[in-house]
Amino acid sequence: MSELTPCNYCSLQGIKARAKMNGCKVYLRNSTGSLGGIDVFVVPLGKKLDTRVDERGESIGGQWKAWFMELTDHCVC
Repeated sequence: MSELTPCNYCSLQGIKARAKMNGCKVYLRNSTGSLGGIDVFVVPLGKKLDTRVDERGESIGGQWKAWFMELTDHCVC
């Protein structure tokens, strides 16, 4: 990781802050892809989480925002 690149924890904090400003909720789910990791979804309040994917594994629900190989519980920048 570059010195100028935020860590996954800080990236997630930014996603959460933008979601809150836009009246949305952030969901974390274990990825079903071959690499594992964690998928991040941003869902408008009042809507249900949509984790559907197409035959290539691409999200079709429009709520998927990011994928992290690992996610720490604190900043590691």
